[in-house]
Amino acid sequence: MFRLIRGVHKIGAGSALSTSEGQPLQEYLQRLSSDYLGRLLRELLLKDMATWGERHIFGNVERRNWRADSGIPFLSLTQLYVEPNAWTTSASSEDGEPVIKLIESLLKEPKKHVVVVKADFGMGKSLTARSLAQRWAQQFLTGRETSSEHILPVFIRCAEDLPSDDFDLEKAVRRAWKRQAGDLDVGLKTSDTSLALPEKDQRTVFLIDGLDEVILDERRLKVFFEHIRDQATPNHRFILLSRPGALPSEQDLKNIPVVEILPWREEQIDKWLRNWRQAHEGQGLSFQEVKARGLDSLAGTPILLFMIAQTWSRHTQGEGTSQAALYEEFFWQIAKGKHDDAREHHQNIAESSEKLLKQLTKQKLLDESASEPDAMLWLMGRVAWEATKRQQRSKYFDQEALEELTEREIENLIEDELGLRSAPDTLKAIQGGLLLSMQAHLRAGRASRLLFGHKTFREYLAARYWADRLKALAQAREKEWKKIEEPLLDGRLLSREDRTFEFLMEMLNGEPLTQHPNAPFGLAKEYQRELLAWAQDRFESEEHRYPARRPEALREDRMPWLREGALAIGSCLHGSPGMQVKDSLTVRAMLAWFWLMRVGPILIAPKARWEGSVLSELSLRGANFREADLRGVLFTGANLMRRRVGSAEPCDFTKAQLDRARLFGAMCTGSLFVGASLKNALLDRGDFEFAQFSSACLRNASLERANLRRAVLHEADLTDAVLTFAKLDGADLRDAKLRSANLLNASLKGAVLDGASLEGALLHGANLSEALLHGANLKGAIYDKSTQWPYGFNLTDTGAILADEPDTDVLAVLS
Repeated sequence: MFRLIRGVHKIGAGSALSTSEGQPLQEYLQRLSSDYLGRLLRELLLKDMATWGERHIFGNVERRNWRADSGIPFLSLTQLYVEPNAWTTSASSEDGEPVIKLIESLLKEPKKHVVVVKADFGMGKSLTARSLAQRWAQQFLTGRETSSEHILPVFIRCAEDLPSDDFDLEKAVRRAWKRQAGDLDVGLKTSDTSLALPEKDQRTVFLIDGLDEVILDERRLKVFFEHIRDQATPNHRFILLSRPGALPSEQDLKNIPVVEILPWREEQIDKWLRNWRQAHEGQGLSFQEVKARGLDSLAGTPILLFMIAQTWSRHTQGEGTSQAALYEEFFWQIAKGKHDDAREHHQNIAESSEKLLKQLTKQKLLDESASEPDAMLWLMGRVAWEATKRQQRSKYFDQEALEELTEREIENLIEDELGLRSAPDTLKAIQGGLLLSMQAHLRAGRASRLLFGHKTFREYLAARYWADRLKALAQAREKEWKKIEEPLLDGRLLSREDRTFEFLMEMLNGEPLTQHPNAPFGLAKEYQRELLAWAQDRFESEEHRYPARRPEALREDRMPWLREGALAIGSCLHGSPGMQVKDSLTVRAMLAWFWLMRVGPILIAPKARWEGSVLSELSLRGANFREADLRGVLFTGANLMRRRVGSAEPCDFTKAQLDRARLFGAMCTGSLFVGASLKNALLDRGDFEFAQFSSACLRNASLERANLRRAVLHEADLTDAVLTFAKLDGADLRDAKLRSANLLNASLKGAVLDGASLEGALLHGANLSEALLHGANLKGAIYDKSTQWPYGFNLTDTGAILADEPDTDVLAVLS
């Protein structure tokens, strides 16, 4: 029907209507047919969306396209989805309320045009979004009122539909509808008039799912939310779903309500398990059994509960497990099930698995004791890492969004790395087994696309491949490193939006798996030392490596991401003393490429020993310097704001140069700033057009002899901080700005506070004896009877307020 109307429209365009007399009529008919085509397309997409409840929970795949031998039963959304609870910061109950009910109630509020839904991996964000879309699609199609009175759901998958340049809603909607129409075999150009945005008076909710699956730097994130705010109206509203790591802070979101999905409670776990048993003809586990085997702490996360149920027969009484070990068991079961099924029904695939294993052992990519499932898991990890690199290239370097790996590209990868060019039948069979294992979605007339089912499936498999290669590096000679590293280049291990690195470190630092000795879990002590040596070498190395047949230009360098990853691996490896630098410019040299390419570096460097390094004027947002030794480091003008510089473990900034450094939101609890220079440093929450950052946390910090002249510490938390040194050589806080700072029990004895602003500061229990307060502003500062003032200091007319107890509201805000 859709094609027929379009054909009639094209014929009319070439008829007598094209004469000057018929031109007005032609234009009218064009507008009429375009509007009708748009409505027809929307109805087609809504009818499809209304059936989403009957699609598989993984990949939204239709039952007819799901392979019976997939190793996972067909589990429809309606059949298995259990609505989680959620809450907002304004919620009255910590238990929250059903997430769909909460979202719908927020959308009914007059000024709540945008809602953000956040949750960690596997908590049911996407299933909730699909359930909402299906619900609204059904209501739209069956409602008796005019269509504009019903919600028109528009479902946007960020990884596929967001343009690589600055976000534009119309581009995203056109891509989303083009993709959905393509799945129904309706081919359209993105410029087609039928893909236009919904009308202004049409009630519409744009569900933007998976913001964490795209890479947005600070500038693009700012532009993204500004554009969403500009487009939001009482009729056009937005729901954005993401992991927390990809979102700005709640202060940045400027009154946009943030809904946080909570882990399942026992009754929700039990309900899901009842649904699971129903899908398996009454067979399956109960919550009591899960608890008895020590897995109840994982069961509150839906994706982990699914894997527990799927691998139930392999769990031992009273034996807990790590998340990485659970994923390994899950994929091992799939790989083994495929192999066993192939032996019985697909002899050619069984034979190809044996040849794949033989080839991998021949090239020493697997041990001689490995089995066919080990071989398939190795290849699955290799393909997952290649798919990750492909997505990163499109997002980081402004390339057009790329499809998942195609069948031909997988064929090329297997040929190139496994040397199977001379065996096309074997190659095809291996590829077929791989596609079966990874749930390839085959559509008529289109290339195969790999469906990893859940984002963490790909993250785990990519981490597994890294773990395998790192174990190989630890056992290799130095001259062999480059060859082993080659597949790791051109991709980024670290990301704030996924768990690849976390999975990797769980594997490397975990115990070997007795049931799967060839899984890349656990490192013997001697190999830990060797891998640490590799990480230290790669972190320090300033060697450049360029792709073949590409110019040797800094922008083409393939090493920076590997150096960034090596720093994190070496810093977090079990027993690591921390990464050290011998050259003060090592870190600066590593970050040059990041600055050039406008890619924010991710520095994971706990226990770092970087004495004397030069890090001035660099952007180090999100750096993890937990327990680091940063004595004498030059941070002048560096940007360390918003994310954690440290955590509960202190950092040593003794004598560090932090003049003009930006430390908004830095977590420096217990850190040492003895003799450090923080002149004009910004440690407050800021007051910017777009973002309001949280202030620095300096609880229990030692700031003796620190130079904080003209530093901005508005609302900073200095509870129990020490700013005093022997012989009353206190910190220099001349002209410092400490408005509303929390100085409970802080030691300021002998500190120089001439001209400082302490307006509204909390001074309960603070020791200001022998401090210099000439010209200091104490208006509204709150003190109590335990506050110690300089001998003879006259509080009259200072505006300071005596209170017996700290203001609980103030403390709540500061915490």
